[in-house]
Amino acid sequence: MDFYIFIIGVLMLLAVLDLIVGVSNDAVNFLNSAIGSKVASYRTVIMIAIAGIIIGSVFSSGIMEIARKGIFYPQHFTFDVLLVVFLAVMLTDIVLLDIFNSLGLPTSTTVSIVFELLGASLMAGILFSMSKNDSIGEIWKYINFESTGTIVSGIFLSILIAFTAGVLVQYFCRLLFTFQYEAKIKQLGALFSGIGITAIVYFLLIKGLKGTTLLSGEISGFIRDNTLPIIIFIFTISTLLLFAMQRLWGINPLKIVVLAGTFSLAMAFAGNDLVNFIGVPITGLLAYQNWMESGLPSSEYYMGYLAGSDVIVPNYMLLMAGVVMGLTIWFSAKAKKVTETEVSLGRQDEGEEKFRPNAVSRSIVNSSITFSKIFGVIIPSSVTKRYNTSFEKKKLQEAVTTDQPAFDLIRASVNLVMASIIIAWATSNKLPLSTTYVSFMVAMGSSLADKAWGRDSAVYRVAGVLSVIGGWFITALIAFSVSALFALVLYKGGQIGAFVLMGLVLLYIVVSQIQFSQKEKKSKKTKDRLKVLDQKDLDTVQKYQSLVSATISEIAASYNTVLDGLITGNIAKLEQANKTLVDLEQHGYHVRTKSIKYLKSLEANDKLTSQVIVLSSDFIQDLSQSTKFLSDEAMFYVKNLHEITDEAFLEDLKTLDRKMYHFFNLVLVSLEQTEHEDLETVRKTRNDVRAFINDKLDAQILNINEAKPSTKEGILQTNVFLQSRDIQAVLMRISKMFLRLYDKKIPSVGGGTETE
Repeated sequence: MDFYIFIIGVLMLLAVLDLIVGVSNDAVNFLNSAIGSKVASYRTVIMIAIAGIIIGSVFSSGIMEIARKGIFYPQHFTFDVLLVVFLAVMLTDIVLLDIFNSLGLPTSTTVSIVFELLGASLMAGILFSMSKNDSIGEIWKYINFESTGTIVSGIFLSILIAFTAGVLVQYFCRLLFTFQYEAKIKQLGALFSGIGITAIVYFLLIKGLKGTTLLSGEISGFIRDNTLPIIIFIFTISTLLLFAMQRLWGINPLKIVVLAGTFSLAMAFAGNDLVNFIGVPITGLLAYQNWMESGLPSSEYYMGYLAGSDVIVPNYMLLMAGVVMGLTIWFSAKAKKVTETEVSLGRQDEGEEKFRPNAVSRSIVNSSITFSKIFGVIIPSSVTKRYNTSFEKKKLQEAVTTDQPAFDLIRASVNLVMASIIIAWATSNKLPLSTTYVSFMVAMGSSLADKAWGRDSAVYRVAGVLSVIGGWFITALIAFSVSALFALVLYKGGQIGAFVLMGLVLLYIVVSQIQFSQKEKKSKKTKDRLKVLDQKDLDTVQKYQSLVSATISEIAASYNTVLDGLITGNIAKLEQANKTLVDLEQHGYHVRTKSIKYLKSLEANDKLTSQVIVLSSDFIQDLSQSTKFLSDEAMFYVKNLHEITDEAFLEDLKTLDRKMYHFFNLVLVSLEQTEHEDLETVRKTRNDVRAFINDKLDAQILNINEAKPSTKEGILQTNVFLQSRDIQAVLMRISKMFLRLYDKKIPSVGGGTETE
């Protein structure tokens, strides 16, 4: 009995952990539209979502049949076997959802719990039947195949319905309002928003409050019997109220729709998807209490109680679960990562893409282009002109700051309203679906209809959507397989197997958090490198001067580490420098991408600033690539246990390190104190470094010809001086560009040749 008490305690702890990892993933369902459109500050959006979650958890319909008897028939399991199923399900769910959170991919907690229950109960049923020497045909009695089939088909059918609805509704809304929608909003905003608010309230009445234990039967019956009059009343009042707010206080009614939609989806999510996180543990607790009252051994007590009884969770437990979910939304970095994925796939502007294109995405986009050309021949030119006018973007200079919305309020409203309508309709018809799938596919459909997937981004976005959808199918496969494996270990391993499995899962969670934290630190460092470009107190040239200076400082440190590691044969130093240089190479790509955005925002005649932007990004890339190439050669040489036999070369490396260190510092000073430095001082130092490198390179070539060292050592020796010569040449061009800009002596800042 003590072991069973321990297992129930573990299930309760896993319920809390599952709430954390589950909400981190499902937060995308109700946050992406508000965050993507920047309808309000991030803090405000989160607070509205938290309010919806806590209220929704209190209005929860309790433990649904999915955790009790929707997937399997509990009356055929004894209590001890049932605990095996429940523990296997919860351990699998923790691991699976955390993997998706770490990858930043949204998945369905409903699908995961369905297939986990299916896999664990099927494996437990097989093993239980074998222990009783039952026939093979008896195995299938444990699984509720009819219910499982309905749930799975409904979930995956929702993908097609949601995407199609998102495309069609967003298409017609954009035709009506266009991207220059300010004038249309003044005329039709209140009416459009009134329809949206009505749909959202209907969603709450049908989906959010369905089956709650806090509303009396009379109130629930009144709402159900008078739904149409209530909807008409809400539409009239909300439209008039929004019209007054728009005319009297200048409030954009679309903002009210987006914030209300965020609240309603968060509330309905907490009220109905709560079962995915705490349904199994709570059912296990109630099964334990029922077994204790029976007085029978656990291996003899069959769980007919779960098959015939309504299981309702106490309200205080629901409230506690809501608080945990709310705190998770506030603090979880993984929730932000999942949200960023969906927002980036639907954003209106160009930029860096999260996913790499593949053959499938390219084929789909190419087929779509071909189809659109054929379709364009059939459609009358007047219709095409009207279509192009409606979808014409604002002719504004492209923003280069990072705080621009990913899409506008029209699309955000469509995302929330359509998701609400589809989920409410399915619920009212008792059709199971995944709120994640519906929310995501509506968002992807609306972004496609909005022409967010242009020629420059389509293959990347389609690849991203395919990756997410592929992940959903993988979710089902992994959930089924892993839960079945865990059930096998728990059933055959007994207490020892349970402790080992729980220990491994705990170890995974700890390692996962450490790795995710390290990854986020790296990501933050990458973003911090570009922060200088968003400073408002500097002009563009000063921003790029600071950016280049910071990059040179990192390159200098890495160059020194590479040479030091090569001289001492320290592989740890070389690996450390190589990791930094890999990041700096990627940083060069980020700078180039950002630079193109800056160029688009400049005046056409601002050639000086344009040259600084283009050359700065090119210099950064040249420096990082040359140093990375040097690092690769050095690491390859030392890692493969090759030795530097030439003592003179080792001394030359030490001298080279000192000279380059001095030159790096001089260039950095020239960038940070431009007014106190002159080009001639930098040039003299450069000439000294260049002369040394050229002399030693000639000497190495002669040494290779005479002493005939190993091929690998010869490659290393020449590469060190060749890459160092390239680095000093780029440093000189950088210093020349900014010093001449300061003196304003020469109008051109082009690279030229290094003969001066």
